[in-house]
Amino acid sequence: MRSLLAILLVVPGLAAAADLQAPSRIDAVTVYPSVARVTRVARVTLPPGDVRLLLEGASDRLVDDSIRVRGRGTADAKVFGVSVERVVGAEVVAVEARVAQDRLDRLLDQDRALRDDLEAAKARQQFVDSLRSTYSEERAKNLAVRGVSSREWGDLAAFAGREQAAAAAAARQAEVARRDLGRRIEAARAELQKLQAKRGTARKTIAVELRAEKEGSFEVEVSYLVSAAGWRPIWDARLLPEKNVVELALYASVAQSSGEDWSGVRLAASTAEPGRGLRVPELEPHWIDRYRAPAPRPMAAPAPRGAAMKAASAADEARQKEEAEAPMERGMEEPAAEMAQGLLSASFAAPRRESVDGAGRARKVFLARFPMAAEVSRTAAPRLDPAAYLTAKAVNETGAPLLPGAASVFLGEEFVGRAALPATPPGGELKLAFGADERIKVERKVVERRHETSGLLSKDDVYRYRVRVAVKNLTPAPAAVRLLDLVPVSRDEEIRVKVLDGSTPPTEPEDPMKPGVRAWVLPLQPREERVVELRYEVRFPRGTAVSGLE
Repeated sequence: MRSLLAILLVVPGLAAAADLQAPSRIDAVTVYPSVARVTRVARVTLPPGDVRLLLEGASDRLVDDSIRVRGRGTADAKVFGVSVERVVGAEVVAVEARVAQDRLDRLLDQDRALRDDLEAAKARQQFVDSLRSTYSEERAKNLAVRGVSSREWGDLAAFAGREQAAAAAAARQAEVARRDLGRRIEAARAELQKLQAKRGTARKTIAVELRAEKEGSFEVEVSYLVSAAGWRPIWDARLLPEKNVVELALYASVAQSSGEDWSGVRLAASTAEPGRGLRVPELEPHWIDRYRAPAPRPMAAPAPRGAAMKAASAADEARQKEEAEAPMERGMEEPAAEMAQGLLSASFAAPRRESVDGAGRARKVFLARFPMAAEVSRTAAPRLDPAAYLTAKAVNETGAPLLPGAASVFLGEEFVGRAALPATPPGGELKLAFGADERIKVERKVVERRHETSGLLSKDDVYRYRVRVAVKNLTPAPAAVRLLDLVPVSRDEEIRVKVLDGSTPPTEPEDPMKPGVRAWVLPLQPREERVVELRYEVRFPRGTAVSGLE
């Protein structure tokens, strides 16, 4: 059934337009996060008069009202409209499937022949063993009648050895050939399964109605949206601490299940999201009224919180593992994509033509590399963990937004783990962790914890603490360590906390969102050690039960 996508101008003879098959190919694809614009090109020789160019084989996921047509050529043709027809049939790709099945059958026949060769070689080995054993027994029984010379025994041993070696070589040769053939069989099976998955897929035929003033060549370019396509960013985040540089490598994981393969296309990945932001938000009145208690309803039994959190965490880890692919090999030149910065988005054109099959298999394409100057430091919170964690802070000066996605994290050439890269707009600040730096030693000790009572009339319990933290730089270069510790914060006016003299003053002001957390930035020369002390007391009326004391 045909659905009209454009108003056709009434011209003489249009109803009698001749149908002309126009073999086409997909030339370019721009992939967005959840949709793709496909450009299909056909070159034909047009006769004069009204013609309907039929471009067959388009995806059933084609969005009908998204079709756009352009054309040029010597035929002096004008495009009057376009329509689309949905074609359903189980034999859309039957020819390709039959060819793939024949190829698989031939490979299986070769495998059976090799298996026969292998069994024949093994049977030959067993026959030689049996012949040697039988001959030896017979000659041993008849030694009294006729003796056996050493030459006869030597000839027998030489014959058996030659036959055994020849049979073993034939068996090895058959096994090696079967291993190589097995890989080809698996590839042929995968290709056949992909074609069989497409066999029942519907296709669409695009009909372009035009008129040619004279015979001549004509190139028509049809672009349309397909919904079953998209791309996701995958990152490599690499810290070069000696250069104070964070290097981000952006890859696109492109996947589509439209049913039509993109073979050798000009591929571009865009950060734009078509359809988003077209509705301008408007505020509606916000009404308030006297509170009326709702009627009580029976409450459902809550799900076990621990099990739910554990299941959510496992699902999140599985999703990150599925999306994030193994890091690519290093040490080779990777041509970067050409980036075009628009008003609201950025587009990356792949440096060469790419192919993405239509069965949903993801294709990983390198797009760009962004080196950024970084402020490198170490952060340690020895109250929780004695390690000092290497961190880097950089400003996004690439001119393009850094999209959120899974990142493989490297320290130099060493892979240290995976993390989630947050969305960072141009000019925004990016913070990344690169694992524990074992060359920074941090040791925290509570060297004093004393309890006493004070007061003449009303007695108070007083707990005094003295905490000592030693930080040593074992790296061959200067290093800055941001050290975090805390004093308790009271929620009761009768429980008073006081920082005592002798405490090392913090170098950063206290964050009002994190009361009690104290921070020191310690610049350390190679092999230098610095010590921070924290002294405080907790005072409350005697006999008061207090929680949270160290």
